[in-house]
Amino acid sequence: MMRTIKVGILSLILTFVVLTVFPTTVFAKAYEPRLTAPSGEPYYTRELNAYSKTGYGMPNCVAYAYGRVYELNGEAPKISRGNAGEWWFINKYNDYYDYGSEPKLGAVACWSNHVAVVEEISDDGAVTVSESHWGGTYFDVKTFSDMTSHYGQRFYGYIYTYDHIEIEPEIPEPAYKMEDTHFELQEKNCFTAMEFARSNNEIMNPNNALFQIQ
Repeated sequence: MMRTIKVGILSLILTFVVLTVFPTTVFAKAYEPRLTAPSGEPYYTRELNAYSKTGYGMPNCVAYAYGRVYELNGEAPKISRGNAGEWWFINKYNDYYDYGSEPKLGAVACWSNHVAVVEEISDDGAVTVSESHWGGTYFDVKTFSDMTSHYGQRFYGYIYTYDHIEIEPEIPEPAYKMEDTHFELQEKNCFTAMEFARSNNEIMNPNNALFQIQ
């Protein structure tokens, strides 16, 4: 019986460890914002970037946005043509990605003549974007509380290009299960001092059947 009790206790401990180390909740892949300029990654060069291949690489807002979406999703963006002012309508008419007015991480912010990628969203609603500028700055990061004020251009909204990957860890089977153990109910689980004295120490006698391993 003592052995079965030990097995039961071990099973409880292992179950606790498994639930602690391998929780059953689903974890979303952590978003890693780009706050520094690309430095030779293939997403931004002629190796993988559709705009760079045709001679319109960075500094260029659409070339950067294309590369950033490629970098985030690990696959070529569905929008691979057009200038900054056309991205919003190309996506809308072809139904490539969902779109809307709410900022989301990894989304492409679209204006009448510019695109940028959302990297951070503060608690007060301020949006930090990474971007490049045609014929100008290779890369920079800016934070806006009002997207409509960006360079005085008309703001269209956000294209939700980021493929938000979810990862559900596998939960290994515990080495022992509660149903593998066997407990026998006992009539008594404690003894009074009087009962112990009257038993002539037979209760604690190792030869007593109570302590025999089943």
